[in-house]
Amino acid sequence: MQIDAGHLCQGETSARNVEPDHVEMIRRLIAHFGKYAEGLFDYHDLGFPREAVRNHISKVEAEIRRIEDMGSEAFLEIPREVLQSEIRDIWNAKKNLRYAAGALMMSSLRDDIRPENRLRAIRLKILYEVYVDTIDDLIDTDGYSFADALDLMRHCLESLTRSRFNRRIFREELSGRLSPVQRPKTEFLSCLGEAVHRSIWESPQGASLVGELDRVQENWALGEAYTMYQKDPTLDVRAFLTGASRMDAPADDLEPWERIAGWISHTTALSLLDLCYADAPMSSKALEEHLVAWFYFDAVVTLMNNVVDLQKDVEAGIANIFMIACGGAEVRELRTARGFRPAPTTQDYEAFLGRTAELARRCLEHAGRSCNDADLFYPFLAVMAPVVMFVTEAGVREDVLHAYLRTLAPIMRQVIAAGPEPLPTIPLGTRSGRNRSARTASS
Repeated sequence: MQIDAGHLCQGETSARNVEPDHVEMIRRLIAHFGKYAEGLFDYHDLGFPREAVRNHISKVEAEIRRIEDMGSEAFLEIPREVLQSEIRDIWNAKKNLRYAAGALMMSSLRDDIRPENRLRAIRLKILYEVYVDTIDDLIDTDGYSFADALDLMRHCLESLTRSRFNRRIFREELSGRLSPVQRPKTEFLSCLGEAVHRSIWESPQGASLVGELDRVQENWALGEAYTMYQKDPTLDVRAFLTGASRMDAPADDLEPWERIAGWISHTTALSLLDLCYADAPMSSKALEEHLVAWFYFDAVVTLMNNVVDLQKDVEAGIANIFMIACGGAEVRELRTARGFRPAPTTQDYEAFLGRTAELARRCLEHAGRSCNDADLFYPFLAVMAPVVMFVTEAGVREDVLHAYLRTLAPIMRQVIAAGPEPLPTIPLGTRSGRNRSARTASS
């Protein structure tokens, strides 16, 4: 449903005159990633032809060019302040441009979303990302306790999945939860929250998916709160591992850091926002497999990110997941991360990357049960994820990238050769979406 000017926040104008130059930067980055990924097929037998990568990149570029051709019309439903004050600052950072490019590749290729709804899904994801990132930044830049941080996140996220959004009540309750110095952000977050809520509930499948979105968001909030124990001055690695070990997970053999890794990335939530705009609902079984697949995909992305950012995180006073996974008792007893000198061995890298490839295998297998992936979308994602993470603004981590692909390639060949399992069917008139309690699922 088109949102008219009356739905915009008071005192705001639409983004009609905002030039989307960041879109062109992302398009060029995606083209670069695609060419680099095709070159990897010269070194690794990944079980599918490089033309599949080329075809998917072409589809994403075509979608981006459609947005460019529309100009500012593509962003009419986004308040001007969102694009000017947040999107430009975020996306003009090279690292965040990479992530934006990765997000578009993950979610712009769905054939079950008609073109006009794909654009609405993109708008919704922009609003959601800015909303969640703003909340995360507020918590990271002030001295919130674990309980206060979790309470703030729950208030902001649960408001999106309630059937009604009362902006006045939301704003009053939010102001009381923010620290005094951060209260000027109250109106901005209230505006974003209302826009996200409206887009979800007015989408074709949104009402049937809010239960799952609530569960995913609760686990994200809980995981983000636990990450406070990874950071100076509240570093407590044992508390972090204890909390992470209690998080919901699709398999009992996952380590605590693997459990939390599957929740503290945003792609599962973004995949649900895409499904809100699908032409038809998924069956309950297909949706369950979809969510497990994306849990593992999030875990893979988080683990790779921690490998790349090890030194930078330590310098910022963060004991990251790679450091905790291979650091042993010495890291578990740390009381400050800043100044520590991690020295992972080649064996540490190989073991960590091998386990990450195993989680990628699980992602591919569950994805194959969730849909008929005739165009090899999920194998494409499995290759592009390490490209996006390891081809960084500081240069290419060739050693880590190829070490990972040497382990991943035989796994992918095996999964692709086995073929997909039959896709569950959905009876006519059935609405999909489980209604599990978010708090129960993650307790």
